[in-house]
Amino acid sequence: MSKAIATAFACVAFLASPALAQKAQDTLRVAYKAPIATTDIYIDPQPETTLTSVAVYDTLIVFDSQSKTFRPSLAESWKQVTPTQLDMKLREGIKFHDGSPFTADDVVYTLNYISDPKSGLRFSANWGFIDKVEKVDDYNIRIITKSPTPYALARLATTTPIYPKAVHSKLETKGDFGRRSPVGTGPYKVISIDSSNGIKLVRNEDYKPAGPWNSKAKIKNVQLLPIPDPQTQIAQLLTGGLDIILESPKDQSEQLTSMPNITSTAIENTVYTYMNFDAAGRSGLEPLTKLDVRRALSMAIDRPTLAKAIMAGGDMVKVIDAPCNAATQVGCVVDPANIKYDPKAARELLAKAGYPNGFDVEITTIPGVEKLGEAIAGQLRAIGVRAKLENTTFVAFRTKQTSGKLQLLVAHYSSGGLSDVNSAVEYYVGSEPRDYWHDKDITKMANAASAEMDPTARNDMLRKIFNSINDKSLLLSLTTFPAVVVHTTDLVLPKVSTIFTAPELNNIGWK
Repeated sequence: MSKAIATAFACVAFLASPALAQKAQDTLRVAYKAPIATTDIYIDPQPETTLTSVAVYDTLIVFDSQSKTFRPSLAESWKQVTPTQLDMKLREGIKFHDGSPFTADDVVYTLNYISDPKSGLRFSANWGFIDKVEKVDDYNIRIITKSPTPYALARLATTTPIYPKAVHSKLETKGDFGRRSPVGTGPYKVISIDSSNGIKLVRNEDYKPAGPWNSKAKIKNVQLLPIPDPQTQIAQLLTGGLDIILESPKDQSEQLTSMPNITSTAIENTVYTYMNFDAAGRSGLEPLTKLDVRRALSMAIDRPTLAKAIMAGGDMVKVIDAPCNAATQVGCVVDPANIKYDPKAARELLAKAGYPNGFDVEITTIPGVEKLGEAIAGQLRAIGVRAKLENTTFVAFRTKQTSGKLQLLVAHYSSGGLSDVNSAVEYYVGSEPRDYWHDKDITKMANAASAEMDPTARNDMLRKIFNSINDKSLLLSLTTFPAVVVHTTDLVLPKVSTIFTAPELNNIGWK
């Protein structure tokens, strides 16, 4: 039993069983580790903010993972007129939480604001493909892109909420919008925001869903509570002070779900785990520049066992052959990788490559995959590779990555929640801080795929890219990484989410 859970159990030792959720009061209480100070994902692009942003604001369109298509939200319909012109017709009769009507002015203002580098947004490059956005009339807009952008719809469906021009444009300090005057069109309204006490939401009774893919809120009230201490979170859950704990590790979720009235739900998302090789030799470790060595190390990794024994999420955790999740992303196409777990053959291949006695290598991990890195280090040692493990913070990882000192990286990547593989492809190539391959052919193919508007032709390109990554053993895709949420048994949670750490609040309901 983990120390956090043992301590929490001690705190509630005199209770026969945990209290049930506040179903009678129709109030959902969700714990988060970090303070929640805003609902503005543009200003504060953190998982906590994403949870509130999706609840309070709407995007123009949404991605429907069941049909693998984009569906209406604030936009009623759209047409790719030319490779660089996207026309959208907006829904009429939609109102912001303050009662003001939603029109084309709000869309034009928001998209031009977030795509303008002068706005000073951390991830303004996400919308760098936009050249300009024009108002055709009150309910029609035109988006002009700088070049053909096949992932434009995915970006508009992901973390691109629309703000009211009348409110946001008047603020001298734009950060005040998400903290003091958050007004959206989404399924929840903001009642209060306090970085110490969290955020209170109430159902938007006037919400008009565009379809079953973006439903009205099922629970009336939501309280998002910043509780950084895991022991306190667990104690609150067990004593009825909380209904949901997010991002629960495997051992914690398994122990908690053995308690009465507590269960867990694994939620499909865009996150995956992988092991990246310094094939370019930036770190100075020569063995990793050799294909046979990288292939041998890949053959030493027992991915099915890692998926079952290390990763949380049960049967929802899948072994993958490409750095993406086919269940939640467009373009995740790859032929089955010829990478079988075979430590004996791996040792023989190492000897053939000139390393019969193995070699020294450092594995760097980022927060969240430390145990995965531990297991991989053990599997590499089993074939004679002397693997040393360094678990880093995100800041230390970025410093190491930029300075070219990563040898083997075991990590996870969310793709920014994007329902398209473009972010995954671009993440590894072309940008020197992240590019540890220096493979000109793959970079060329990636650039071509990022500009191909024909879906069939683009999928063919993407398949070649992912197959080439596997053929050259540049990266070993490991597993999907579902969000595991521990909660009371009287709640029903969705199995898929556009938020990579949590379910959408409006899709959570009572049994």
